[in-house]
Amino acid sequence: MGTLVVYSEDSAEHRYIICQDTESHSYFLTVDEQPYKEDGRLFEGSFDDVHDKLVDLKKAESLKTF
Repeated sequence: MGTLVVYSEDSAEHRYIICQDTESHSYFLTVDEQPYKEDGRLFEGSFDDVHDKLVDLKKAESLKTF
Protein backbone atom coordinates (compact mmCIF):
# COMPACT_ATOMS: atom_id res chain seq x y z
CA MET A 1 0.00 0.00 0.00
CA GLY A 2 1.44 3.37 -1.01
CA THR A 3 0.53 6.27 1.20
CA LEU A 4 0.45 10.00 0.76
CA VAL A 5 0.34 12.38 3.73
CA VAL A 6 -2.36 14.94 3.01
CA TYR A 7 -2.83 16.67 6.39
CA SER A 8 -1.08 16.77 9.74
CA GLU A 9 -1.81 18.46 13.01
CA ASP A 10 -0.08 18.45 16.37
CA SER A 11 -1.79 18.87 19.69
CA ALA A 12 -0.29 19.13 23.15
CA GLU A 13 -0.24 15.34 23.48
CA HIS A 14 -0.52 13.76 20.02
CA ARG A 15 0.43 14.06 16.38
CA TYR A 16 -2.46 13.40 14.00
CA ILE A 17 -1.81 12.62 10.34
CA ILE A 18 -4.38 11.97 7.63
CA CYS A 19 -3.00 9.78 4.85
CA GLN A 20 -4.41 8.62 1.54
CA ASP A 21 -3.94 5.09 0.26
CA THR A 22 -2.74 5.69 -3.29
CA GLU A 23 -4.22 2.42 -4.54
CA SER A 24 -7.73 2.54 -3.04
CA HIS A 25 -7.86 6.35 -2.73
CA SER A 26 -9.40 6.01 0.74
CA TYR A 27 -8.12 8.05 3.66
CA PHE A 28 -7.02 6.89 7.10
CA LEU A 29 -5.75 8.46 10.30
CA THR A 30 -2.59 7.89 12.26
CA VAL A 31 -2.10 9.00 15.84
CA ASP A 32 1.50 9.24 16.99
CA GLU A 33 2.55 7.34 13.85
CA GLN A 34 0.22 4.40 14.61
CA PRO A 35 -2.83 3.65 12.43
CA TYR A 36 -6.03 4.59 14.26
CA LYS A 37 -8.33 1.58 14.68
CA GLU A 38 -11.87 1.11 15.93
CA ASP A 39 -13.02 -2.35 16.99
CA GLY A 40 -9.68 -3.71 15.80
CA ARG A 41 -10.14 -2.44 12.24
CA LEU A 42 -8.42 0.43 10.51
CA PHE A 43 -10.68 3.48 10.50
CA GLU A 44 -10.82 4.65 6.89
CA GLY A 45 -13.15 6.52 4.57
CA SER A 46 -13.50 9.85 2.82
CA PHE A 47 -11.30 12.78 3.80
CA ASP A 48 -14.28 14.41 5.54
CA ASP A 49 -15.04 11.23 7.54
CA VAL A 50 -11.45 10.91 8.69
CA HIS A 51 -11.09 14.62 9.46
CA ASP A 52 -14.31 14.49 11.51
CA LYS A 53 -12.82 11.59 13.50
CA LEU A 54 -9.66 13.64 14.08
CA VAL A 55 -11.80 16.50 15.44
CA ASP A 56 -13.65 14.05 17.72
CA LEU A 57 -10.38 12.62 19.02
CA LYS A 58 -9.02 16.10 19.74
CA LYS A 59 -12.20 16.94 21.67
CA ALA A 60 -11.82 13.73 23.67
CA GLU A 61 -8.18 14.58 24.29
CA SER A 62 -9.14 17.99 25.65
CA LEU A 63 -11.58 16.25 28.00
CA LYS A 64 -8.88 13.68 28.86
CA THR A 65 -10.96 10.74 27.63
CA PHE A 66 -8.58 9.71 24.83
